[in-house]
Amino acid sequence: MARRDVKVAYLHVLPLEYYPPARNVLTLMSRREGWKVRAWSSPNRRGLPEWNDSGVQVSRRADASPRSSLPLRIAAFLGWHARTAAQIARWKPDALISVEPHSALAAWMYYHVFRGRAALFIHHHEYYSAIDFLGPGMRTLRSTANLERNDLFRRARWVSETNAERMRLLREWTPQIADKAAYLLPNYPPAEWIGRATRSGRTDQHGRIRLVYVGSASFEDTYIREAATWVAAHPDQLSLHVVSDNIRADVWDWLRSLASPNITLDSSGCDYDALPGLLTQFDVGLVLYKGNTLNFVYNVPNKAFEYLACGLDVWYPPEMKGMRIFHDNFPHQRLREVNFRDLPADLPKVTHSAEIPEEFQFTCEAALAPLFVQLEAAAHLSQR
Repeated sequence: MARRDVKVAYLHVLPLEYYPPARNVLTLMSRREGWKVRAWSSPNRRGLPEWNDSGVQVSRRADASPRSSLPLRIAAFLGWHARTAAQIARWKPDALISVEPHSALAAWMYYHVFRGRAALFIHHHEYYSAIDFLGPGMRTLRSTANLERNDLFRRARWVSETNAERMRLLREWTPQIADKAAYLLPNYPPAEWIGRATRSGRTDQHGRIRLVYVGSASFEDTYIREAATWVAAHPDQLSLHVVSDNIRADVWDWLRSLASPNITLDSSGCDYDALPGLLTQFDVGLVLYKGNTLNFVYNVPNKAFEYLACGLDVWYPPEMKGMRIFHDNFPHQRLREVNFRDLPADLPKVTHSAEIPEEFQFTCEAALAPLFVQLEAAAHLSQR
């Protein structure tokens, strides 16, 4: 019998617009010959343009507003997962990728209510510890995470985290994950960013070190206050550009109150595909997490790899042990540990060059290759 197409269902409850790595994997899967890809997600609440790709059919079902009554929110939540599970069952995929514990209920319903038979793949963008699930507002996620721990992890052909330390932590309190199912899936940018960054070049702005910060920020979780105060005190030597659609309002208000001419702000954010053009205007990309949770401590965020792919130096705080481990493993990468609690009077030296090593290996194409091999193997088994 002729082999039919590989069909992959991608279950990602959290809005795709917030997760560039999710969009990268969908795009690359849809480009593979003979693959059919569908994704189930939710509309974003930040007013961002909807992400779409001609090769991916995306279903976005809105849930109830957070301001709705509790019974209405519960009904909408259950309805979203039940309808999604039914749609996946009708489509009959070869493989189901369930992303984050937020997606676990629909995956569980697919297998137990609709008797789904697709091979199960699970990926976590973040690390959630047992303590995290006990926090305020985590009751629903705690319930879906229990379905994942007690049933889905045992069933899964693949369970991945973004780095080895996060996977080690996850497996310490979830022994249900089999050795053969444990994989790493880092959040790397597309390979074509490297060529775009190299072609863009970078000029020296009269010796001034140009810093950029992209991503979420709050005073509680990041060193945004310390970094901006330091930059404001060195107007002839430093500049800082802060760009994001996910920064707390009090942070924006405080940054504006500085009225520092060498600090520029863009609260509209930057489209992911436009980031190389933006980043190549700077010398240093900042990673500012304080390490308030294990998720932050052992995070090597996608922004670090995006900075590196565009030829920037990367500065990170010592609390980020995951960054230090990565730095130790790859000492030739342009990384520097900076104590943002006690910033130096003498400014660190930077490269001022857009050149990226030819052997730069941190691309999503390289990271996703093992996943695609496993997806094809799963499809082959389902079609026998």
